[in-house]
Amino acid sequence: MTGAPFVALLALLHSQSSYIEEVPNEEQESSAPASSGGIGFRALLEVGPLSFPSGTPGGEQDLFAYAYPSLGVDGGEDFAFMLGAPLRFRLLDNPPEQKDEDYGAWLRRQDWDERSDYGQVVRLLRIGDESGRFGLRVQPFLEESLGRGYLVNRYDNQLSPNYHPAGGTLSFAAGPARVELLASDVLAARIFSGELLLDLGRVVSGSENHFDRYLLRASVAHDFGEAGGVTPEATVASVGGEVAMYKGERLRSWVLLAGGARLNSGAQDVGGLLGVAFEGDFKGTQLSVTLQGRRQGGGFRFGFFGAGYELARFSAVGLSEEPQADQRVPKDFSGYIEMSVARGGGTDSTEVVASGAVEYSAFGRADGDFSLSFSSPGDKTRGIVRAVVVGLGDRPRYSFAVEGRQRVLPALYIWASGATVHFPQPDDQLVRGVSAGAGVGVDFARR
Repeated sequence: MTGAPFVALLALLHSQSSYIEEVPNEEQESSAPASSGGIGFRALLEVGPLSFPSGTPGGEQDLFAYAYPSLGVDGGEDFAFMLGAPLRFRLLDNPPEQKDEDYGAWLRRQDWDERSDYGQVVRLLRIGDESGRFGLRVQPFLEESLGRGYLVNRYDNQLSPNYHPAGGTLSFAAGPARVELLASDVLAARIFSGELLLDLGRVVSGSENHFDRYLLRASVAHDFGEAGGVTPEATVASVGGEVAMYKGERLRSWVLLAGGARLNSGAQDVGGLLGVAFEGDFKGTQLSVTLQGRRQGGGFRFGFFGAGYELARFSAVGLSEEPQADQRVPKDFSGYIEMSVARGGGTDSTEVVASGAVEYSAFGRADGDFSLSFSSPGDKTRGIVRAVVVGLGDRPRYSFAVEGRQRVLPALYIWASGATVHFPQPDDQLVRGVSAGAGVGVDFARR
């Protein structure tokens, strides 16, 4: 994690279930007339000191003044737009000295030195409804998956501290078919992927009893590797089917069957999986569980573009190993489990969202990704914790982040954050460090 603004992280983590605005101010909103329409305007400014590593081998910690202004427009369920600029001004330049390279000898150059970095200005653009016939969304990615996640799973494009792209998704449906397109970076040649979902029940029958019961998925993803550092290309594809075992008002269960392949020359390996998935709502608690048995290896693995990929593209495991695109692992079986739980929310109860995924391979390697967020009644207190572990049992690499804020007045809050950071070097090794900051924020919302 890179120490991105807390309010952005929390909003993004909730975006799969509802678009929680980046600038909540419940106290002010409660005094405004309730309305399901109209245009809402939001703004905030966060400031504070930030300790951030130089990002070079043997480098020391520098001190920055951090500022994050943001403006947003909320047009309801079908439109939202938010602009923001995370700014780091170097105040104390410990060796190696880098201040002369910064813009105006103040603004950290690595935050704005390539075209992709300007994508971070778009904190959110949403048009339409992703669950409906058309949906477009542009924003930083934290836990982004394509379909069932066979290729792109819980992907985080903010993991590299010198690379700040905005990702985008486009989805549309026509009859029994639904298409979803994903770009990890809307301004450069990085990961592009797409999935076709076909409802076979709607193709062969006009009865609603057969709708959404027999699904076919076909997807492909390619990383050009030409932004945020140059790394080897990688192409993967998968085809899968799903059959609904049970579909009730509170519980749905599926049987999953899929195959996948790496398509690059010299790495044309294949894999397969068999699994089950459960989704339910039990007395206000939303629960999702996926269990899979996998056979994979060589240059292919399911969830190839996963939570730790933005570092693994330089060093698959550890800090100075071969890139994931060149890595070959033993062809063996693995077990995978993913679970998410969401409960509460609103003015009367604490909202908690927990999510995690673990894969253990029979040759002794484990990978995991975990997140936990909470918000107290009225959103007076909010927090988020994220951990990504890659290569446990081999040459492990750990990424951790914790952020929180406490509202002290209707338009004033305090915030604090801490995170590990890994900086890719020209020789593709990773240099690790620690970032920490704290400060105050002011915000308002009007409709």
